[in-house]
Amino acid sequence: MVATIPTTNGLDKNIKHIKFYGHSLASADYSYFQSIFDFYDIYNSDIDLTFYYSDFDGNQKHIMINRVVNLIKIYGKTLNNKDHGKNLLHKLKLENRLLIKESKD
Repeated sequence: MVATIPTTNGLDKNIKHIKFYGHSLASADYSYFQSIFDFYDIYNSDIDLTFYYSDFDGNQKHIMINRVVNLIKIYGKTLNNKDHGKNLLHKLKLENRLLIKESKD
């Protein structure tokens, strides 16, 4: 017998690490990330976020860093506590909960 964990919106509350790969992080993707970030309450939780990229031209690391920073800053503006929104990026980095890594596969 397999036990299943109840989920909301198809997401599992017991997740501790989320890995993203293959998203442009453009404004068209924003609602996708907002739903996930809201569900996991990334400010108050201990969930880790890792964004992977492929460096096919030697310039993707810089591009991905800028996109992730922009995504987190935009998301921070949606938080009810504006002070939390302003420091979300720094909080994630200080707690080592935000990583941007090159995919070697």
